[in-house]
Amino acid sequence: METTKTIAIINDPKVTLGSLSNIDIEEKYAWDVNWGSLSEQHEYIILGGHMGAYEIETYPYLREEKEWLNKVINNGTKVFGICLGAQLIADAMGGTAFLSEEIEFGFKQLNFHKDSEIFSGLKNSKVFLWHRDTFTLPPSAELIASTKYPQIFTIRNSIAIQFHPEVTETLFQDWYNSDVSRKELVDYDVSSTLNYLITNTEQLKYEINSIYKKWKSI
Repeated sequence: METTKTIAIINDPKVTLGSLSNIDIEEKYAWDVNWGSLSEQHEYIILGGHMGAYEIETYPYLREEKEWLNKVINNGTKVFGICLGAQLIADAMGGTAFLSEEIEFGFKQLNFHKDSEIFSGLKNSKVFLWHRDTFTLPPSAELIASTKYPQIFTIRNSIAIQFHPEVTETLFQDWYNSDVSRKELVDYDVSSTLNYLITNTEQLKYEINSIYKKWKSI
C-alpha cells in the first residue's frame, strides 16, 4: 500500500514553508511539476506567490495547476491552500480570483461564521495578511471565516486560507525587500507589524503547526 506523504507545491521561490519547514514535507516547484505523476493518495499544500491566480499567460504552469486541482479535489484528495493557493483552489473549483480595490496588510482578527476544530485556535488570535488578490467562493465551498474578504473556506476534503500562518521574520523581510513592496506599503505601519510578528513568533509557529497536525489527522 502506498504511504501517504505531504507534498508542498511552491509557486514562487520566495514563498516557502516558513514555520512548517522543519516538518517532513517534500517540496516541488510548480513550474517543474509533472502534474499527471502526482499521486492522488498523497496530501498537498499549495503555497502562495506574488502572482495572481488568473495570470496564466505570464505563468503558464498556473493553468495546469488549476486543472489538476479541480481533478484531485473532486476526487477527494486532501489539499491545503495558502494565500495564492486558496485563490487557485477557488478559481479551479468554480469561484473567481480577482484583484481587489485595496491591499489587506497586517495582523487582523478573523470573523468566524462556522465552528471548525481545525481553526479553533485562531478564534482569539490575529493572523497575518498581505495580499491584494481575493476571490469569490466556489458554489460548493463553505465559508469558515472572513475579514472584509473571505479568509478560510472548506471544499470537499480540502481547506483554503487567504492569510499567511507560515510567516516568519525571514520571509517577511524577504517579501518586503523590493521596490514594489516598499511602494505599495508606503502608507502602512510596517514597523509595528514586523514588531508584532517578532514578539509573537513562537505563538504563530505553534498555531500553524497545530492547524497542520489537525488537517493531517482528518
